[in-house]
Amino acid sequence: MKLIANCELRIANCFGWGMPGQYHWKLENPREITPIPYIGRLGIFEVPDDLVREVAA
Repeated sequence: MKLIANCELRIANCFGWGMPGQYHWKLENPREITPIPYIGRLGIFEVPDDLVREVAA
């Protein structure tokens, strides 16, 4: 399963919708999941393996 199709940091607009100077993630085959209460953080961060398994099920 391929999830992240493209991720780039560009100066100009990316994919026709991105904001300049920010990372733009283009996903393939996204799927809806039930929200899980979790205290998030800015940026990319680690989550417990059991939570990942719950979301992937």
